[in-house]
Amino acid sequence: MSLAQRFLIPLKDTLRYSPAGRSALGRLNYLRAVTRADPSARAAGLAKALTQAGSEAAIATCTRALSKSPGFEDEAVWLGALERFSRYPQLVKRDPLLTRSVVLKSPNESGEKGVLLMTFEYNWARLFMGIPEPDFRWIDERYDLILSTSWSPTDYALLGLALARVKGTVFVQSCNHGEIRAIEGLHPRIKCLPTLPCDWINPALYEPKPFAERRTDIVMVANWGEFKRHWELFAALAKMPRDLKVVLIGQREPGRSRDDIRQLARVFGAHQEIQIHESISIAQVAAQQCDAKVSLILTRREGCCVAAVESLFAGCALAMRADAHVGPLAYINEHTGRRLRPGHIAEDLMTLLNEIAHMEPQNWAAENLACHVSWGKLNALLKAEAQGRDLPWTADIAQPQWRPHPTFADEAEREALRPAYAELHRRFPKVFPTDLITESWR
Repeated sequence: MSLAQRFLIPLKDTLRYSPAGRSALGRLNYLRAVTRADPSARAAGLAKALTQAGSEAAIATCTRALSKSPGFEDEAVWLGALERFSRYPQLVKRDPLLTRSVVLKSPNESGEKGVLLMTFEYNWARLFMGIPEPDFRWIDERYDLILSTSWSPTDYALLGLALARVKGTVFVQSCNHGEIRAIEGLHPRIKCLPTLPCDWINPALYEPKPFAERRTDIVMVANWGEFKRHWELFAALAKMPRDLKVVLIGQREPGRSRDDIRQLARVFGAHQEIQIHESISIAQVAAQQCDAKVSLILTRREGCCVAAVESLFAGCALAMRADAHVGPLAYINEHTGRRLRPGHIAEDLMTLLNEIAHMEPQNWAAENLACHVSWGKLNALLKAEAQGRDLPWTADIAQPQWRPHPTFADEAEREALRPAYAELHRRFPKVFPTDLITESWR
């Protein structure tokens, strides 16, 4: 059975991430969609095809079709697309309350808008599908919304509903710099942030050890899901020195636990002693990262992978596949780590382990990705947008940080926003929970 798994798992992986296969599926879904007479079915199909588009030309073709028909004005069409062709209706019905969302600024009576940031697409669905018109107009008139993605590509049907609901600018925080062009190309009213969701780490929360004192050679922070691709690490370790110290940190996924990870390591011949930690606290994760030399991410496609940037602040060199469609790949340079060549993972990891002593990942991250740096970028963008619409701007946004989900860096700023949270809960108790201000990390 082990020999069969060693063949079948990589084969399945190759088929799953085939660019040609993805593009072909996108073309098929596009052709199906444009023949649909039902507007909601057409909208859902074109939005799906856009997520699979494999070239600039294919993206442009899907975008033109969406803009022409059904367009972005008919709310009922986009609601129908989501209610009939997505997982969100059951999710919203089962658990309608917002999570992982923060109010960054309160609105005021002079017409100055507040700012509400929501991470994860399912929270956008909770807001847009949980608050019907005309009640939603109250939010639209008083808040700018920042829709922070959790995956790339994001859900374009939800963006279609956002455009139908929001009358002004729809602010989007993409998970991947490479997707910004496609997202902004959807409609002139979409404006992407210059930051990714992983660009909000607070350096003060990390105490990196000097390189000479670090005891772990490789740390991998990734849940036990198949898409995290632990098997490729184990296949590489089979070709690497036996005395390497490796630490894996993750959490259960449906049908997979740390026992499955141990079995996978045996199947692929990893002969090192591997420490496996399951569902430990964020502080414990940070401590492990601060004690490691290299942080490894082997996902080929996901969202922002906050753990990758956290590891830079912990002083780890970051290693990722060179062909990964994962946001933080853009942050690997001569100061921070190495892009791993597919087929040469073991060789490139050993090279990186020999180079890390001369790198400065923490300094580079602090200068470019720290929460206060990202705050400056976002605040400047929102201020310029408000002034461009002749709206007042008398107060800046609060300072958020991700740990690993959004919360406040300053308790006083959080408390100053408590009345705004209370009003949102009073008006929309089925969407805004009473404890969102303190439990936004859930």
